[in-house]
Amino acid sequence: MTRRLFLISLALFLVFFCSESPETLIKKFEQGSKKIAAQTIPDKTLDVYEFQLSKDPGWILKGETTLPEAADRVRRLADSLLGGSAYQDETRLLPDAALGDSIFAVVIVSVTPLRREARHASEMLDQVIMGNSLQLLEKKGGWYRAQNHYGYIGWVNKTAIQRMDKSGLENWINSNRLQVTTLSSFVYQKPDFKALHLADLVLNATLKKSGRKGKWIKVELADGEKGFVPAADLGPLVEKKDPGKVPAAAIIRSAKRMLGIPYLWGGKSSKANDCSGFTQTVFRANGIQLPRDARQQALLGKTIVPNEDFSNVQPGDLLFFGVGKRITHVGISLGGYKFIHQDSDVHINSFDERAENFNAFRKKSLKLIKRILK
Repeated sequence: MTRRLFLISLALFLVFFCSESPETLIKKFEQGSKKIAAQTIPDKTLDVYEFQLSKDPGWILKGETTLPEAADRVRRLADSLLGGSAYQDETRLLPDAALGDSIFAVVIVSVTPLRREARHASEMLDQVIMGNSLQLLEKKGGWYRAQNHYGYIGWVNKTAIQRMDKSGLENWINSNRLQVTTLSSFVYQKPDFKALHLADLVLNATLKKSGRKGKWIKVELADGEKGFVPAADLGPLVEKKDPGKVPAAAIIRSAKRMLGIPYLWGGKSSKANDCSGFTQTVFRANGIQLPRDARQQALLGKTIVPNEDFSNVQPGDLLFFGVGKRITHVGISLGGYKFIHQDSDVHINSFDERAENFNAFRKKSLKLIKRILK
């Protein structure tokens, strides 16, 4: 009797299973996959989650993710819809095993884009500065999907990086590195301003110090190329600092140095930047690593409720603007009504209606003020 009931149940299951079309099963998979993504990937800029179920002619599950839990849940979803042996599993956990041990890299150009897709014409999501490290996740042609040191993910071209293993990265990180303190500079072939330029430099770039000759520092890039940089353009590597020990005056000084720098969507350098790229660059120059996007930066610090005259808003406070519940813009308070931000270029505005630089739109769209410095 038990065997008979089992066979009947199995027959009913097969009838039900066979009654669902491929289109219906794919739609159910997509709905379930979206639910898994929402539960395991709170911020899509910081993890990879891409899966697709198709039938051609047999069932194939393709995709990749940086999270093992997400991969396991997607497979269980496919199992529940198709059965464990009814599809070909072509999913990958990143970093891709095909990369071997060399899953790290260091940027060797002044600034390079992280793009949404592996092509030059794709949208620029972010930028990475010379000397910064990357974890490589996968390779596609001449491109690597990579994750930078604060978690942002995008595609970087192979010409902009020096690939290395863990040991190579540790050697670079532990070397005697210096940081560029000027908005721009160059690596010269010889200690002479008339010498050929080997590379251009931006604020916060890092290079290995290998010697000194008068007013010049001999430097080395991560790929081993050597040259000279004016000593006045370099300073000690600014390690992570306690925000409570960073003076507001230093933040404001760094911000004002960038007045007039043009806007660039996805930009994050002293050449050009967007609003959150500007704030991130300014704070990084002073040893504070902010997240990349304004909405992410808004999660930090202590909330400040401004007085009517903004007298309790201090220099260095971050000002967040938006529409509805969305944070879409960020600037840095200069204290009181005044603030500096990237908006077509870096400039100063005011919330004071009597001021010549009053910005009515920004006053109306101000959503939140956060204090990062103590």
